[in-house]
Amino acid sequence: MSMTVRAVLAASGTMLLGSLLAGCGAGTPATTASPSNSPTSAASKAPTVSPTPTRSFALPEQCDDPRLVSAMGVLIKGKKFNKRYDAPDRATCSWGKDVPTSAVTIGLPSAHPKYKDFPEVEVPELAALGVEVQAGGTEIGGGDRALYNQVFVVIAPQFRLTVDQMSEERRDHDLREAAIALTTWLTS
Repeated sequence: MSMTVRAVLAASGTMLLGSLLAGCGAGTPATTASPSNSPTSAASKAPTVSPTPTRSFALPEQCDDPRLVSAMGVLIKGKKFNKRYDAPDRATCSWGKDVPTSAVTIGLPSAHPKYKDFPEVEVPELAALGVEVQAGGTEIGGGDRALYNQVFVVIAPQFRLTVDQMSEERRDHDLREAAIALTTWLTS
């Protein structure tokens, strides 16, 4: 067997063994350098795949987390906390029992989206964080009054965020600011 074939097999065996050990809970696989420093070896010509660092993500444990409350800002100002709704892959915190109401849902990427057909919008602050943003809503009119249900959705690799409010006035700027603050907190 030639030296380059042995080097490739050795590197493959090391990666396979590391993957098997990681799957069995024996720790994380170690990254290995190319077994040969020779620029003509097949191992040095093979593409290297470096692991992508990922931050583990956990759903917030409490709706009264100061960072969460601060990020929701004026959307919840003066409203009493109503309820927390939990599911295995998402948590929703809701403020206000009567209109106006506000809520934030933070879910894992596997969470079924509450809203999925809204158009994408450009928010430079969120684009800089590498996330996708959608916004939409409905207006229910009755005489000279209207009721608005507005939603901002942020889709990141680690989480899915939904900020929504039902009010008698449009709150586009406030929803946008809350989505920026929450996304910045969750990605930091």
